[in-house]
Amino acid sequence: MSQTLSTDILISGGGVAGLTAAAAFGAAGLRVICVEPTPPVTEATAPGADLRTTAFLTPSIAVLEAAGLWARLRPAAAALQIMRIIDAGGAVLEPRQVKDFDAAELSDQPFGWNLPNWLLRREMLARLAELPNVTFLPGLATTALLTRQDEARVTLSDGSRVTARLVVAADGRASTMRMAAGIGVRTFRYGQKALTFAVTHPVPHQNVSTEIHRSGGPFTLVPLPDL
Repeated sequence: MSQTLSTDILISGGGVAGLTAAAAFGAAGLRVICVEPTPPVTEATAPGADLRTTAFLTPSIAVLEAAGLWARLRPAAAALQIMRIIDAGGAVLEPRQVKDFDAAELSDQPFGWNLPNWLLRREMLARLAELPNVTFLPGLATTALLTRQDEARVTLSDGSRVTARLVVAADGRASTMRMAAGIGVRTFRYGQKALTFAVTHPVPHQNVSTEIHRSGGPFTLVPLPDL
C-alpha cells in the first residue's frame, strides 16, 4: 500500500527557486515538502555541476534574509556595482557608445549580487537541514495532481502521495504541475539561441557587469566571486 504524507506546502522542483521557497516557507513556520527528481550537485568540480549563475537584485535580499539564507550566501556573492552598457551595433566592430551606471549614485547598496548555482544549492540545502519542519526528497518527481476545495493531492514517482494546502510548481518551463493544473502558457520564439559559460581572466572585473549590444544579439559578462 502506497504511503500518504500530509503537509502545508508541497514544492515540485528543487532548483534555486524551489529551494528558496522551501526555506522561506519553512522559516515562517509552515510544514514543507520539496521534491526534486535530480539529486543536486553541490560542488563546482563534480560531474553535472551547474556552473551558471543567478543574480539577485538588491530588493530581493530581504526575502533571503527572512528565509535565513543571506548570511550563508553573502560571503560568496559578487556585488554588481557598475552596469556598463556598450552600443556596438554599427557596421564596424567597435563600440559606438559606452555608458556606465554606478549603483553608488543611487544608494550605498549595489544593484544586486551574483552567485554560482551550484553554491546556491549547497547553501540552501544546508539551510533546509536546519529546519525541522522542512523535508527535502531528492530523486522523486511529481507525476499527477488532483485538486480539491481544501487541499491538493499529489502523486510522486515512487507511487506515494502527498496532501497539501498549497502546491508550488517550481519544476521548470515544462512544469508537470502547471500542466496538471490546466494552466496554459503563451510561447514566443525569437529565432535565437543563447550560450552560457564561465571564464577566468587575469584582469580584475572590479564588480562591473558589461553588456555589449549588437544587431545579432547581446553579449553579457557578469562578475563572479573568486572561490
